[in-house]
Amino acid sequence: MFTLLHISDLHRSPEEPVDNTALVAALVNDHDRYIGETPAVPPPDAIIVSGDLMQGARLGQSDWEKVVREQYLVAEDFLDQLTKRFLNGDRSKMVIIPGNHDVCWNTALSSMEVVPDGDPARQNVYATINEPGSGYRWSWKDLQLYRIANPNRYAARLDAYWEFTERFYAGTSVRIDRHRGYQFFDLDDGRVVVAAFDSTHGNDCFSYSGSFRPGVVGRCYLDLRDRERQSMLKVALWHHSVQGPPTRVDYLDINEVYQLAGHGFQLGMHGHQHVAAAAAYYVHRERSQEMAVVSAGSLCAGFRELPRGVNRQYNLIVINDDYSGARVHVREMIEGGHFTRASGQGFLQGYTEIGWQIPLDAAGRQVNVAQQNERRAIEQAERALGSRDWKAALDYIRSIPAPIGSYARKIATEAALRCEDWTFLKALFADSHSTSETTTLIAALTNLGDLDGAEEVLTALRVSRSQYGVALRSESLCCDS
Repeated sequence: MFTLLHISDLHRSPEEPVDNTALVAALVNDHDRYIGETPAVPPPDAIIVSGDLMQGARLGQSDWEKVVREQYLVAEDFLDQLTKRFLNGDRSKMVIIPGNHDVCWNTALSSMEVVPDGDPARQNVYATINEPGSGYRWSWKDLQLYRIANPNRYAARLDAYWEFTERFYAGTSVRIDRHRGYQFFDLDDGRVVVAAFDSTHGNDCFSYSGSFRPGVVGRCYLDLRDRERQSMLKVALWHHSVQGPPTRVDYLDINEVYQLAGHGFQLGMHGHQHVAAAAAYYVHRERSQEMAVVSAGSLCAGFRELPRGVNRQYNLIVINDDYSGARVHVREMIEGGHFTRASGQGFLQGYTEIGWQIPLDAAGRQVNVAQQNERRAIEQAERALGSRDWKAALDYIRSIPAPIGSYARKIATEAALRCEDWTFLKALFADSHSTSETTTLIAALTNLGDLDGAEEVLTALRVSRSQYGVALRSESLCCDS
């Protein structure tokens, strides 16, 4: 099983009533509790943070730049403590996306100007602000129409978030591209891939709805499809919720979720609505495609932001070994600042089971992703051997199993010998099953300077040959009599 710790809406700030140490202590204390519950929840293997890392500065606040920097320092300290406590300090196993609170309203407002009376854009304000990709915003507070006059300045409203993120992942395998609209995180040795989407496109001090940049989902699908190795589970992560009260407008268009499901994402995760939930969304084509969507409650929103009757929450998602479904455990803060299993809101036992569509091919048959990856790796290794690129061949083949007697094992042996990668050969033939493999193992140990190990293997080979010869002679005498 592979476990995701899903937290959201951290709203970190030096002024928050629950400080980092108290919050981390509550999460660690709960970990000590839930690993012994029934059903037991394994310790988290990765952490998902679905946005709103900081609280944000008030619109018009004079020292807003200083406030934002300080809040991200608090957020970084909190996330750093989590990685050390739960992930052995490996930041590449923590997935982070921005939320609407990570959008700097003051930067956004500084990029805008009031549209003067008589401007054609004021003739039909509703149509003007609702046109797709509109650069106009309406303020109900001062009943003014604004125009984004400086697009470059407007695009900088997330700069503080991206600077924090690039600093957080510096020195890891994670590559951040702030202009792409999504980031990839490979988890569980590549068997799980998370596409972390930025759902704050067009989001600012006057426009609250969630949105992806146009074309982002399609480009993400193509990038995933072109990968050399496919994953068993494709996860889409974003911040904004997809439903809520009719008077609110801060949602992601549900059609974005349908698009994700249609492109083969099996699990969706988000925050923003400050309450845990799990649901299934379908796209109906020749065969229906299903994606399970899980929302995490707010880990540390203020009491004014939490829905009435809802406590601070987080999720633990335990993925099945065959990647066909999961259990979603909801943890809820109670008196004394401690977490325990939630009750109610669709999680009467503290958890619920979810499932999703297994990948199907054009004929409607279940796709064996592992076999596909092995076949592709072998084909790529063969081409690399043909072009005498021994290292590339070994890199391709080392990503898949190479059982005894398999063609993959044969290619791996040839590529490693060409590269003289004795360490790889030592590991490959640690449990050799033929004279040729044992001979190669002895050569590998000798080249690594492990002469005692080579002598031990050679002695075992001589003994094996001697015993084998005795057995053959005994069998021959039995037959002669």
